[in-house]
Amino acid sequence: MPQTFAVTGDHESRLTQLLRIAQREAQLAQRSASPRMEDALIEVEQALAEQLAVLVLANDDAAADAEASGAADRERQAWRPLRAV
Repeated sequence: MPQTFAVTGDHESRLTQLLRIAQREAQLAQRSASPRMEDALIEVEQALAEQLAVLVLANDDAAADAEASGAADRERQAWRPLRAV
């Protein structure tokens, strides 16, 4: 893995990217860890996976709320080019 990372997007996207990086680092660290450290790293990896799942569910719920309220459709309409009359 690279030694430096660049995260982009909004705050939620950047947080998700960082959690995925931390999860991958926990996986990699398990390879050379002592048995006790390996157990701890497995727990960290699982906790990160749970937090990522929470973020995915929250994002899905927010998208469903936007669809239900009509906000998502209004946003899609705003990106359409104006037609000549």
